[in-house]
Parts: sequence; C-alpha cells; structure tokens
Amino acid sequence: MTQVVVDKSLGRDQNALEELNRRLAVVRDRVRGVALGHATGFYLFGRPGTSKTYTVKRTLEAEQIKYHYHDGHLTPMGLFELLDEQCDRVILLDDVSSIFKQPIALQLLLAALGNQPDHSGERIIRYRRQGQVDTVHFTGGIIAISNLQLHAHPLLEALKSRVHYLHYDPSDEQIAALMWQVASKGWTCGSHTMEPDECLEVAEFLIGESERLDARLDMRLLVDKGFPDYVQWRSGDTEAHWRDLVVTTLEQRLVDLKHTGTLRLSRTELKEQEHQIIREIVDEFTTRDERVAAWSERTGKSERALYRRLREMGLKE
Repeated sequence: MTQVVVDKSLGRDQNALEELNRRLAVVRDRVRGVALGHATGFYLFGRPGTSKTYTVKRTLEAEQIKYHYHDGHLTPMGLFELLDEQCDRVILLDDVSSIFKQPIALQLLLAALGNQPDHSGERIIRYRRQGQVDTVHFTGGIIAISNLQLHAHPLLEALKSRVHYLHYDPSDEQIAALMWQVASKGWTCGSHTMEPDECLEVAEFLIGESERLDARLDMRLLVDKGFPDYVQWRSGDTEAHWRDLVVTTLEQRLVDLKHTGTLRLSRTELKEQEHQIIREIVDEFTTRDERVAAWSERTGKSERALYRRLREMGLKE
C-alpha cells in the first residue's frame, strides 16, 4: 500500500491546542465541582473518541478522589443498588444513556442530585419494591458521560436544571493537535514502549488516512489500536504492515454493521446506506448539533461528509 504523504504541520497548530486546553479546563473544573462538593452532578456529552472519559478519570485521580466507575447497561433497580453501595462516593456513569429513557431511573437520579433545604449535602432516595420502601442517604456525586444529548422531556429538563450540562465536541484540528501532543511524549503500556518518533509516525499516518476517508479523528484509534498495532508489527508478530492494520481499523469503523449485516460494501451501497441513515436522522432529530452527533456516532464520518450527503439528497443543511 502506498503511504499517504501528510502535511507535517497538520495537528501541530498551537492555537488549536490552546483552544482545546481551554475547553478541557472547563470539563476538569466541572468534574472538580462534583468531586469537591460544589455541585451534585455533571452531564458531559459529545462524539466518541475525544478523551471525555480519560479526562474525567484523570481529573478525579489528580484530586485523589475515590470514585466508582460503571460502564454499560443499568436498570433502575441496578441504579438504586449502586447509589446504595456507593452512597458517599462520586459515581461515574459511562455510556449508560438508556437509563435516561426510563422514568423510574430518572426519578432516582433527580432525588440523588437535588439539594436539600437544610444544606446538609445529604439527599434521600426512596425506592418502593415488594410492598416496602427502601431508603438511601446519598452524599456523593454523579458524573454521567454520553455520546448523545438528552432530548426534551419534563423529567430530563428537571434533571438538567440540577446539574451542569456540557456539550464537548472539539474540532478535528483540535483532536489532531492533541494526538501530536500525546505522541510527542512516547507511549508505554505494560512491557511495551514506543519512542516519541515512532508514536508521531503513527499519529501522522492516522491523521492523514482519517482525512482521506472522511473519518472524524478518534483518540482511541490512536492510543488503543494504532500504537498496539505498531508494537505488534515491530515485534515481528504480524504478516501485514502496521499501516495496513491501521487502515483496516479505520475502514471497519465506517461500516454500520447494525444496518448492513456485512463487513464490506461497494461505494454505491455505502452511499445508499448513508442516505438512509440521513433520512432516519432528519426524521428523529431537529437541531444541527443533534444531527451531527448522531451522524458521527452511526458512521464515524465528519460533519463535512454529512453536508455533502445532504446536498446530494437535495435536503437543507
């Protein structure tokens, strides 16, 4: 495979990095607000692969705050038990957007996030089951991370009124700048180590290929996949070159398995699939930010690619 030549200045824009750091500073301050008892909760949402979870975890650890991390599905009963077990800690809920669609779970969250008139910091949460009422005295905080915005609903509006609510969606230029910054420090995972020049080579290639494929940049593709692929190749444990492994990961990310049931699509089939995705997004979402977030979540492609498809379909941007 021919290596794509990339402008080496791409991603090294100091202004982009400074702007990103300003945005991350707000995220860190909101996390500290919950960790130090200035706020009861924080809802952070935005497209995947922008280091939301990493930033929240590192901030809590820097403040030496004990927290409980939960990732994935959670029922109302599971939420209540979690609030009971971790009643005095910060609870970090990652990718649990399904609970925000369940009225009982929302009522529990409202109780856990509401300040009491006596300003004691204790919030009483009640849950009725099997003819009896169980009670939790909650003094901790809740930080929720999601890829999607909360839709308009009376309970959700009440929830948003209780917590800080932030849309974090850095540009690709800012994520590229972050990639260069991370790569310039080298990488270590267990016994595996990469020198900065090796990391920068991977970052440069990933940024260039993402641009070629109209894929939005994703930090996880660099740190969790790109670097390990390079180490495996360098160790002589691959048949393919590390660049081919990176490209395959990017191409796979652009395939919506939920709607195709196949791993490979022709260019025409991919365009038809994306047109169908856009129809569904336009029917479901009304605001620009919601549509861009849903498009990125389902296709992994950039905002620019979304508008190109909208123009092809004769739809308003």
